[in-house]
Amino acid sequence: MSEKILNIAGGKFPPIMEAPSPPSFLVNVDTMYYDHTEPHLVEKEMVRWAGGKDEQYNINTNIFEFMERTTMDFDRVCIYRFLEHVSFTQVLYFIYLVSTVTKPGAIVDVIVPDYKILAQMILDEDAFFEENNTAVFSQHDIKLTTELLNEPSCPHASIWTADRAHYFWTLEERFRVHTINQKFKFDGRDLYLRFKVRRI
Repeated sequence: MSEKILNIAGGKFPPIMEAPSPPSFLVNVDTMYYDHTEPHLVEKEMVRWAGGKDEQYNINTNIFEFMERTTMDFDRVCIYRFLEHVSFTQVLYFIYLVSTVTKPGAIVDVIVPDYKILAQMILDEDAFFEENNTAVFSQHDIKLTTELLNEPSCPHASIWTADRAHYFWTLEERFRVHTINQKFKFDGRDLYLRFKVRRI
């Protein structure tokens, strides 16, 4: 048993592996990598790969362009803290592209900020002002603002909740919801939604 994994815009975050994990052919696609391999060479390596040992490749390109052009297909796709950067006008096209690079039965593993938690944080912040607790509010504000908006150069552009995840990922009947985990702790913060969908 072996597994071909696509890690979408993961940057420095590797896929969360279940133990024990089978040998994997891991393809990280992000525009941040200094050390990278051209996509056509990775495709050749995937054809050659016999599944006996782990292999890992970095591809430095736009993920939309990669999924539009690649001939590779994957058993698992990881999308950690990237989907919220996809414009709401492109969400359905992005999901369609993910469907074109996944085999039937493949799992797509997604981590996004949970906007229900963020909305509740806004509703609850009156207490900071009533208690004049500016030090605690400052920490709260940094967390809330970065997860709602991020930096202007890399803004958050779509809203995600458990209901929205179910709606968008099942809308065109390419995926079924596998699991939904709210208040998921990732990178030191417990305000994320982690959900997995299965390719039909």
